Parts: sequence; structure tokens; C-alpha cells
Amino acid sequence: MNILFVFSDQQRYTALGANGNQVVKTPNLDAMAAQGMVCDNMFSNHPLCSPFRAILLTGRYGFKNGVIDNEYEPFRDIPTLPGTLSDAGYHTGHIGVWHLGVGPYGDDNRYGYDYMAAVEGIGGNYFDQSYWDNDKGPLKQEGWTPVVETDLAIDFMTKHKAERPNDPFALFVSWRPPHWPYPNYPDEYGGYNPADIDLPDNVPPQMADFARREIADYYSGCTGLDDQMGRLLAALAELDLEDDTLVCYSSDHGDHLSSHGYGKPMDAYMHWNLRASKGTAYDESAHVPFLVRWPGNTPAGSRSDVYMGAIDIVPSLLGACGVPLPDGLQGRDVSSVWRGEGPPDETDLTPGANDSVYLMNMANGWPLRPDWTGRWRGVRTSRYTYARWYDHEQGPWLFDREEDPLEMRNIVHSAEAKPIVEEMEARLHRWMEASGDPFEHGKRGPLGFLDVGQRWAHPARYKNVSTC
Repeated sequence: MNILFVFSDQQRYTALGANGNQVVKTPNLDAMAAQGMVCDNMFSNHPLCSPFRAILLTGRYGFKNGVIDNEYEPFRDIPTLPGTLSDAGYHTGHIGVWHLGVGPYGDDNRYGYDYMAAVEGIGGNYFDQSYWDNDKGPLKQEGWTPVVETDLAIDFMTKHKAERPNDPFALFVSWRPPHWPYPNYPDEYGGYNPADIDLPDNVPPQMADFARREIADYYSGCTGLDDQMGRLLAALAELDLEDDTLVCYSSDHGDHLSSHGYGKPMDAYMHWNLRASKGTAYDESAHVPFLVRWPGNTPAGSRSDVYMGAIDIVPSLLGACGVPLPDGLQGRDVSSVWRGEGPPDETDLTPGANDSVYLMNMANGWPLRPDWTGRWRGVRTSRYTYARWYDHEQGPWLFDREEDPLEMRNIVHSAEAKPIVEEMEARLHRWMEASGDPFEHGKRGPLGFLDVGQRWAHPARYKNVSTC
């Protein structure tokens, strides 16, 4: 069974037609959903770029893989998903944004990938970027980066079939949009009318006009990605690989897009605590789309409400392909859910995992950024969102989404919520203990971050700065 895992950057759960959005145009992803399963309760355990990517690479939380924030590299002495798949005979590749280190990407810098076409840096422009071809480059490629990366992905699959027809492949495609700057898309995908954008009530009125214009551009990026997803799915069919390929689509985290009054890190007129397009426990930040199409296994047109986190992706992909799991994984194999069967049994390592997910932010987004959203841990259940901070930077939070689906009323200090707070705190401690999270008592360095032995991904940039 081949794997094609595609993910965007900063696409929240609601930015998809298959998830009920009546404005955004995503026909190819909607068709994929109709052919497979929508997982309605998939969450980014650490809703930030590099930490999510390290979880996807290793199947371990940041305090176990070394990536507690952007700008760190994963530990090099732990198993990885591509390395495990490669050992099982897979031809492995990563195309697009890497965000876990810098090129060149020789054999000792690819974490088990056979092939990497990694965009140089992360960029604030999505046109005419340069790419590393393993250790060659960086070489400039003209055009919109999702188109370039889709071309590279189709080339990878085409060459794989010609050169290694008897081996399976595992290809991971990482697109940068719809991450800001939102207007960075080809003109053909524009045309959304801000007046058609139906804003949630948790966008402050004074931000409404701005938010509508921003979301119109954001949706344009989503539609552009949908076109590229259509090309990938068509290529699988043309190469006669469709029936033998497990396809997933997701995102690394969501985007507030002015909900709860949040702006972006460069919005210098705002307080640092509000300059966060992600990195919180709010639904807009942590809740992400997840579609899976697994021919012969996933019931067409199905949906699952089982709780899943990014931490579950590695064991689930390996489980679906029948590859033995390496030691040290912290998630669980939910491939039975993708087959339309029941969820796996809970274990001591995953307490309450079928109806809750463990959420976190470990540092400041970037090492030298001020407090930002702070250092917090949280739990989301089928009804409540709970979070508390290490040094009382904010919060604590408790939202009852049954009564308050937009998470606008923090009830944590109300008398009637006391037993719920106690229950959620107990859940939180079970997750911390089961995962070995040093949040409360771990060693911290001058920056106030956990010291887990992390290393800079860009050591020259921070040569005079503590890693924690």
C-alpha cells in the first residue's frame, strides 16, 4: 500500500466545503471526502509549524523529539516515520516546506527520506522560490510554489513507477498556503467577495471589515490548493496507482483570522498576547481538517467523531500498511477507525484518547519573541476546552462548547464550574503523566523554555542565545 500524505499550512477545520463551509470552493477535496472519510475531531496537538512537523516525523511530542518551538531540529537518535518505512522497503519522499532544518540535505540530514525537494527557508512569498534537491541546490523554480511542488510530486510518483514498480512509496507533500501573506496566490483563484464571508460572532465588530477581506484572500489560497490536490488525485489514476494508495489531506494547524481579537506576529500595534494567528487551544487554532481515502478499506462518504491528534498519525499510517511500530511512539493506531471499525482500546499511554486530545504550546513561537500565547497545556473533550499556563501568563481557561460553541465565555472561575475544573485538571494530569511531560517540574533555561536537550536548527543565527 502506497502513502500520499498532503498537508497545507494554517488551514483551519472550517475552511473546507466538506466540513460545511458554503463559501469556500474546494471541489476536489470534497470529492475525495465523498470517496473516503472525514475525521471531524482531528487536532494539532501543538498548533505551530515546526512542532507539528516534528510530531508527524517522529510520532513523539516536542519534549521527546526536541522540537519544542520553531527553530529547533528533531533529535537524530530516535526512529522516524520515513526511516521506518524505508527499512520496510518503501521509497520515501518529502516535497515542499520542511521547517525542521536547513539544506543541503545529504544522507545524514534527511531523517530517513530517500528524496527531499525542500523549499529554501520558509519564505514570505509563494512565487519563484528555490529548492534543494537533496544536497544539490538551492535551484530556482518559477511559478506558484504549490504548482511547482505538485509537479515535483507527480514526477516522483511517475519515476517511482518506472524505476521501482515492485516497491511501495510514501510521499509527503507540504504546501505553504493558505498561511499569510494571504494575497500570495495566482489571480485565477481570486474573486471571493468579502461581503459573502459569514463571520463568526467571536470576531470583534471593529475587526469585521478587515477580517472579511483577509478571509476572502485566505479562501483563494485554499481554492488554489484544491486545484493542486485535484492534479495529484488525477495523476494517481493516470498512473494506475489509485487503488493501491492511501491518501490523506490535513494541515499543520489552523488560523484565528481575527477570531477572539487575534492578529498576527507582525501587528506591532497589538499587545504580544494578541499577536497570534495560531498557538492557542481555541478551535480556530487547534482544530484541523483530516480526510482519508483508502480504497477497499475506508467506507465511502463516511465521517468519524473519534478524537485524534497529530500524535496518532505515525502509528496509524504504519498500522494501515502493516509495518511494525518502532519503540517510543506516543500516539495510537487509529487505522481501525479509517476502516469504519471501532476505535482502539485506551491504554496507560493514551488516557481517555477516544473522547479527548492533549494540547500544548511549549514556548513563544520563535525563541526571541516575547511571551506571545505563553506556555500552556490543555485538554479538549467532546464538550469542554480546558487550558492552564505554566507561570500564570494567561488563563486558566474553561469553555463549555455545548453552551458556548464559539468559546467566548471563560467559566473557569464560576462556582458551578468547580467540579468540571477538577475533572479536567485530573484529565490533564493523566495526559502529562502518561506522556512523561516535564511541563510542571522540568528544568528550564534562561528563556524560560523546557530544557530537553534541544538543538538549534539554525545554530549560526542563535550562536549567543541559550537553546532554552
